Amino acid sequence: MGHGILLHTPKSLEEKAIRYLQDLFKTHGKSVALFAPVGDCENFQAVCGLGIPEVLERLAKQDEGVFTDILEIYQNLATYHDYVVVVASCFEPLQSFDSRLLDTIAQHLNLVVVNALLPSPNLAAEVQLAHASFKNVGLLNPLSLLTSGLALELPDLILANLNAQPTKDAFESLEQANSTCVSPVCFQHGLLARAKKDVKTIVLPESQDERILRAAHAILQLGVAKVILLGQPDKVYQDAQKLGLDLKDTPILDPHTSPLTQQLAQTLYSLRQAKGLSLEQAQELIKTPTYFGTMLVYGGHADGMVSGATHTTAETVRPALQTIKLLPGVKIVSSVFFMCLDTKVYVFGDCAINPNPTSEELAQIALTSATTAKSFGFEPRIAMLSYSSGTSGKGPDVDKVAKAVEIARSLDSTLLIDGPLQFDAAIDPKTGNKKMPGSAVAGRANVFIFPDLDAGNIAYKAVQRTAKTLAIGPVLQGLKKPVNDLSRGCLVGDVINTIIMTAIQAQG
Repeated sequence: MGHGILLHTPKSLEEKAIRYLQDLFKTHGKSVALFAPVGDCENFQAVCGLGIPEVLERLAKQDEGVFTDILEIYQNLATYHDYVVVVASCFEPLQSFDSRLLDTIAQHLNLVVVNALLPSPNLAAEVQLAHASFKNVGLLNPLSLLTSGLALELPDLILANLNAQPTKDAFESLEQANSTCVSPVCFQHGLLARAKKDVKTIVLPESQDERILRAAHAILQLGVAKVILLGQPDKVYQDAQKLGLDLKDTPILDPHTSPLTQQLAQTLYSLRQAKGLSLEQAQELIKTPTYFGTMLVYGGHADGMVSGATHTTAETVRPALQTIKLLPGVKIVSSVFFMCLDTKVYVFGDCAINPNPTSEELAQIALTSATTAKSFGFEPRIAMLSYSSGTSGKGPDVDKVAKAVEIARSLDSTLLIDGPLQFDAAIDPKTGNKKMPGSAVAGRANVFIFPDLDAGNIAYKAVQRTAKTLAIGPVLQGLKKPVNDLSRGCLVGDVINTIIMTAIQAQG
């Protein structure tokens, strides 16, 4: 996928700035595509395939689906080119209705900003103000284009002369400018695309729950996974019909009568007999939906399982721990939530499984969370959270986190991890620089590891409810095959998202 740039420039400098970037990339053997008006700004519809009245109406309704439509156009270009330059004037007809529209588009598409400035007696101050403004809304501004030279040094900013030959410094500033954040639009759009590329089969043991049936219907309509439902076939089909749902010949297996029951019971017995499980006990256990579903996954009849709408976490996870077991090198099962805020997605762990992890377990959670984050498109910068930053506080709780950081670094020296960090020092650049100067993580973290379940669970629910944040999870990590746990208060959308996440985990 190509790099994305928002070109923010006065109209009088637009052509010159576009030509500069094209020459810059051509010099270094990179292909570039323009997401730009073909003539006047009135050609917005020709460029985006979206009518201005339609876009305005959808923006007024806070319909973020419009950004998904724009994203699809952008990603079609990014698939085949090293760079895509989104020219700001493309959206000029809409900016009078929403002054922050360009920032929002850049945030949703994870674009870095290249801006061009006209000559001015106060040019130095204007460059600094523009750079600070982009930074304040979370956008990277690695390059500014001027019509003359300017002796000015700013961190993370290169100045280039539009009237001179493109420089190596200008190119490297863009090559190295990678946002540590992933936007919710990109994240969720990417999930659907990934799930569709390699469709997996997910078993759902709780077909008696209307939410599960509605989610199964939606998953089949989206084409992102196949499902196996557990229950009495006649009743499940009858329930689905009453709800107006199309299950498209989905397999429905009854653990009490399925031809697979005896085979799965025998396998369960062979796995657990050394622990004292008798064949008779295995034959009874396998009739339990979560055991039957887990053994379908173990035996390769399904690729993953989603449960928890009516079962407890223990009922969902215990069979997996007993049979599927942990990945090599992983000592505990843990979890993460993907917290989809307005324009950023953060990873929170562990907010669902381990009540009071030791330093060793916290280090393990950090490592596993980093692996999960990478698998979903993040470049993890891990903050180990505490009520104190660095060495400013003392006490066993702070010491536990500090030791966890040491252990994690010893296990993986390439990991970008720091702590103890307070949440504000982890997420806000100014605070991070003040409290932890020189840290590669402070102020830039995107993966947050909480010191215990109290802190993690309270924090994720507080963010979810007060910031109207979509919390996708818990996504369990560490098992050889994916089994994920729902909250018993889950919504249909939560079930859909968890099935999609499980399907992607099953892809490996």
